Amino acid sequence: MNTRTESADPAAAAQPRLPQPARRVCDLLRLLAGHELLGLPPGDIAKGLGVNPSWVSVTLPALEAETGFVERVPGANRWRLGVPLVRIATTVATNLNTARRQIDEISSRYSTPL
Repeated sequence: MNTRTESADPAAAAQPRLPQPARRVCDLLRLLAGHELLGLPPGDIAKGLGVNPSWVSVTLPALEAETGFVERVPGANRWRLGVPLVRIATTVATNLNTARRQIDEISSRYSTPL
C-alpha cells in the first residue's frame, strides 16, 4: 500500500478534496465575516490566513472584480465582504425563515385536537 496516496480509511479516501486555492478563498471569506463595517487591513488578512502578503494583494482585487464577494472599504486600505455575497446569505436566511413559518403552521394544524 502506498501511504502517500492511499488512506487507512477508504471512506475518507473517496471524499473529494477541495483544491488548496479554493480552500484558501473560503478561509478568506470566513475571516472577513464579522468585519462588515470596518473590514480588515491586508496585513491582518495575510497573518490570519497564514499566507504571503502578495497573495492578498493579488487575490483581493481579482476577487472583487470577478465576483464582488469582497470589497475595499471606501477611504481605507481595508477589505470586507461584498454586497453580492451578503445578498446570498440574506436570501438563504429569508428562505429558511419562510420554511420555518410554513413548518410551524403545519405543525400547529396537526397539533390541534379533533
